[in-house]
Amino acid sequence: MDELYQLIYGFIQSAIQLKKLPRQGWIRVGIPLSDVESIADHAYNTAMLSLLLSDLHNAIHPEKELNTELVMRIAIIHDLPECKYQDFDRQLAILLGKDKYQEFKNQVLTSASTELLSLITNEDVKNRWKEMFDDLQNKESIESKFVSFVDKLEVLIQALSYESLGYHSVLFDDFWKTSKEYLDSCDFDVINELVPILEEERARLDD
Repeated sequence: MDELYQLIYGFIQSAIQLKKLPRQGWIRVGIPLSDVESIADHAYNTAMLSLLLSDLHNAIHPEKELNTELVMRIAIIHDLPECKYQDFDRQLAILLGKDKYQEFKNQVLTSASTELLSLITNEDVKNRWKEMFDDLQNKESIESKFVSFVDKLEVLIQALSYESLGYHSVLFDDFWKTSKEYLDSCDFDVINELVPILEEERARLDD
């Protein structure tokens, strides 16, 4: 039993690194490190948004109910493997090409999740977490797709937060472009109806 909890402590020590790791994309565009959110900051905001929007979706569309527990599980762990390889700047996708970037990212995600799973010795728990990591990587469930869209929505909200602090909007044009392109395939209206509101706020800040 002592070994079990020693490994769990090791797992938590790995996860806590997310609080220290800055999001690389914001650094690339010139946001000073003192203002750059950590990966943990982003993960928390994504999880909070996922919970709120999942509840709202289920209230509006009970016939298309999401499993909110699964939504939350995926949202909470969606960037957890980054504690092992840090945050990838999407500029890599430009340098490597979309297909090679995705292949590289999947390989690293698999390696990192395998390393994390090695710290879970209870087979039932390990298998459940492996299913979540696989779902996260392959977007097999509607819940993992939902979280992936919320993830992009959170990027836009964070970009707006920086713009409200006085950072020039042009710094974030690429984030808006790539996130909105991804959201073009989103069919959740609780997410889609927020995008124009964010755009209006961005236009107001630009005035």
